[in-house]
Amino acid sequence: MKIIKLFVGLVSAFLLMSVVSCNNKCSKETCPMVNNSDSSAVKHFSIAFVKMDSLLLNYNVYKQMSEELLREEEKSRLNLNQKAAALQKEIEEFQNKVQHNAFLTQDRALSEQDRLLRKQKDLQELGIKLEQELLSKQQKMTEKLNLVIDSTINEFNKIAGYDFIFTNTGKDNLLFGNEKYNITSDILEILNIE
Repeated sequence: MKIIKLFVGLVSAFLLMSVVSCNNKCSKETCPMVNNSDSSAVKHFSIAFVKMDSLLLNYNVYKQMSEELLREEEKSRLNLNQKAAALQKEIEEFQNKVQHNAFLTQDRALSEQDRLLRKQKDLQELGIKLEQELLSKQQKMTEKLNLVIDSTINEFNKIAGYDFIFTNTGKDNLLFGNEKYNITSDILEILNIE
């Protein structure tokens, strides 16, 4: 991690020195960022950013999808817990029968034990299957949301004409952004209308 930070720092320093050097020594032909007119020495870019966490928290479709996924998870967990409780009760009854020598033969006790072990294994496999189904649904939901958001931002930018639109979640990728470049509410308004 320290090596990556050092590398990023060195690259940043190199780029900064290149721009300063370019501004001092280059002509329009050798440094494309230099404008030979007196008005500006550096080409300006039109930029904006979207706070993805704020966008998702206020996007109605995302809220609905999240609620639906949460209901499915709760239903699956309830179903699994009920089956686990029933199995636990059967195991306790089996142990009680073993303690009181209720089985007529050893084979009958082993047969019942095997049945309970298979049932326990089946329950574990069901839990894994339900978890995988929920993860798959969550992944599909995320992909769908990403497509809709990307499409909306692209359509918005056809009119707005930004050169760059950044995104962040929390403090990822964007450590500071002047709020005048924050277009989150514009994108959210379009998404919620659609």
